[in-house]
Amino acid sequence: MTLGGRTILVTRRHEQAGEAVREIEARGGLAVVIPMIVTEPPRLWTECDAAIGRLETYDMLLFASANAVESFVGRARTLGVSPVSLSRLPSAAVGEATAAALKACGLDPRVNPGESTGASLAQALGRSLSGKRVLIPQGNIARGTLSESLRENGAVVDTVTVYVTSKPEGKLRESFVRRVLSGEFDVVTFASPSAAANFGSLFRAEELSAVADHAKIAVIGPTTADAVRELGLAVDVVARESTARGLVAAIEEFFS
Repeated sequence: MTLGGRTILVTRRHEQAGEAVREIEARGGLAVVIPMIVTEPPRLWTECDAAIGRLETYDMLLFASANAVESFVGRARTLGVSPVSLSRLPSAAVGEATAAALKACGLDPRVNPGESTGASLAQALGRSLSGKRVLIPQGNIARGTLSESLRENGAVVDTVTVYVTSKPEGKLRESFVRRVLSGEFDVVTFASPSAAANFGSLFRAEELSAVADHAKIAVIGPTTADAVRELGLAVDVVARESTARGLVAAIEEFFS
C-alpha cells in the first residue's frame, strides 16, 4: 500500500472525484473530497442556443474542460440536438480528461495533445483552421489562451459560456483553513486553475504562505501548476498524464 497512512485532499466536485478517490484508496491512502469549485448553468443561454442553432456553419468544436463538454452537450440535448448530430462536426480536446468526456458523449476528438494546455492544442492544430469557423464552449472565467492562439493562426473563433464557476461558501473558510494548517492533509490536489484560485481565496496572506509547511501540492497539468505558482505556492508534483489516475500515480512516485 504505497500511500498507506497518507491523507489526500481532492478538490474536485463530488461527481467528478470518483476516479481520484478510487485510485488513492487502491494504494492505501485516505481520500477526502472538499470541492473548491461550484458550477452552475449560465443565467442566460442566449448566445449558446444561437450557436447550437447554427452548428452547420462551424468547422470544428473545441473543448478545454470536461465541465464544458457536459454542459454543452446537455444544453444541446435540451434543444433537441443529439450527441449523434454533434458527432458529425469534428471536435478537439485539451487534455485526456476532456477527451474522455467527449468520447463518453459519443464524440471522437480529432486532436488530443498530451500536454493539457490550450496553447498545446492550438500548436497541434497549427494553421489547419485558418479561415475556418470554430466554436469553443467554455466556463465564465476561461483564460482565453486557446481562442487567442487560434485567432492568431487565422481561425474565426466564437466562444460561448456554458457554465459559471463560483467559490465555495464563505462559511467553509475558518474550519477548512484550520484543517489544512493543522497538517490533516499530506497532499492537496488540484485539477484546474479555478480550483487552485478558489483555494487561495480562502486564506489570508500569512495563512497561505504557511500551507507549504503542512502539505505537498500536486496538480494535474502545467496550466494548473502555473495557477498554483501565481498564489506564491510551490508545486511539488505535476502529473505526466493529465488524468486522475496520472495524478495519483505521480503522488505515489513522489512518496516512493
